[in-house]
Amino acid sequence: MKTLALSLSFLVFAGVTAAADSPQLSADEHRILETSPAVVFIQVWYTGVIQFAGHEPREFVKLTSTGTGFLYRPDGYIITNAHVVQDANIKDETARNHRMGRVVEQAKLFIKQNQIRDRVAGLDTTAPHFEIFLNNHTSYTGEIKVYSDPSFVNNGKDIAIIKIDANNLPTVKLGNSDDVHVGEPVEVIGYPGVAMNSEIISKQSELVPSVTNGHLSAVKVDYKGTPVLQSDAAITHGNSGGPAFDPDGKVIGIATYGNEEQIAGFNFFVPINTALEFVRQAGAEPQSGEFDKTWANALDAYQQGDWGSAHRLLADVLSMMPNQPDAARLENVAAHNERNETSFDRMRRGGGALLWPIVGIVVVLILALIVWRMAASRKPVLATAGGPPIPPPHFATAPPPSAPAAAPAPAPTKVLPPSSPASSSQAFGVLQVTAGVLNGNRFPVPKAGVLIGRDSAKCNIVIADDTVSKEHAWVVPVDNEVVVIDRGSSNGTYLNSTDSPRINKVALKNGDRIFIGKKGAAVLTYFS
Repeated sequence: MKTLALSLSFLVFAGVTAAADSPQLSADEHRILETSPAVVFIQVWYTGVIQFAGHEPREFVKLTSTGTGFLYRPDGYIITNAHVVQDANIKDETARNHRMGRVVEQAKLFIKQNQIRDRVAGLDTTAPHFEIFLNNHTSYTGEIKVYSDPSFVNNGKDIAIIKIDANNLPTVKLGNSDDVHVGEPVEVIGYPGVAMNSEIISKQSELVPSVTNGHLSAVKVDYKGTPVLQSDAAITHGNSGGPAFDPDGKVIGIATYGNEEQIAGFNFFVPINTALEFVRQAGAEPQSGEFDKTWANALDAYQQGDWGSAHRLLADVLSMMPNQPDAARLENVAAHNERNETSFDRMRRGGGALLWPIVGIVVVLILALIVWRMAASRKPVLATAGGPPIPPPHFATAPPPSAPAAAPAPAPTKVLPPSSPASSSQAFGVLQVTAGVLNGNRFPVPKAGVLIGRDSAKCNIVIADDTVSKEHAWVVPVDNEVVVIDRGSSNGTYLNSTDSPRINKVALKNGDRIFIGKKGAAVLTYFS
């Protein structure tokens, strides 16, 4: 009976714990999911036409420009770089000359490669095609509303406001680039050409945006006297026009150009406050819409494990933006979890204030039952009238009838949570794995410490991941405190965030998180 009661108390505790451990999004993933649907892929293409003397004109080359932009209004207004859409600007003479210049260069190459000796009678281009793609693979024709020449052309600020004919679209929030600080994290989302044109990327993945991270490394002024933001966040061809976000998920800059040598720390962004000059000129102030509200609520419901609400809200998102890949993926998970959800899960989520008193009452009753059974099993032996004493079935012999032994008082019973190690009272705290393949496991920290790494012959916590060194980190008591020491690992050990500097030796406080490697192959939380 005691075993049964202990098992029941374990099931109650485990049920609460399991219900609370529903799949969650990390803070970074949540922020990226919330912002990326509003990041668009931009493509401009046209065909060069050549005419040789005595022959009909013919198309001989297709010229394409690609880049990134972002929606800041639900009715289809987009911010990007002017140089991304320059070839689509049929009203601007400088842009037309740029388009023809590209055709002339290609014509020279075409004649040389084909060893053509005929005289060229004329060159021209077809009308440019200007397409905007959302990441659900829908496309729209773009229209340039406001245009400031690319950098190094007519002292332009390299900003274009474009418009597509659509409504109820996702948007991003615009920040204030005057409030940025050197050293703060920067997150860039875009469509770099190297990722779009790779032969190993499937057609379905072409419109999955790429995310790169870095820090703001300087705020400078260009040759025109215009502010520019410098960052070590990686950008390349195709990222141009894409948003750079601050830690609050607000756009503070627009990826514009990098150094040709790809030296880290020397990529440049137009501040969002510069773009806002042209936003006001377009007469289209920033707004959010119904999609943003529904999408944010859906992500919150998913994060909280409210599968029914998440499923319903994600279906609403997909009705506004069909085939949006992130919404479709999360809806499948939410629908699956909703089908397998228990009534206990629903009670935990919907009536937490009522649930915990019920759990408490159940645990108290189980403990009372344990104590009662222990006391009952230790009562003095009773004798029958005129006969010898009758021993309880589980006693080998009965105590003498003339001097029955006094029953000892029942010892107080303490039920530990099943995840608490038995030796934790002799340990210098506990390490709990909170991310990675060992997620949920707890390890006491003995006087000799805990060695973390890939070598199963030496390490107490073994993490089979190529980014983890054989002996990666050591958590050990030293001089009345517990410290974490990096063991010369290749990918570093970090405290509380991979954005912080890699550590050498740091004293731990209760609740500190230890990241094993820059990619966080495992995260361990220290409880003192």
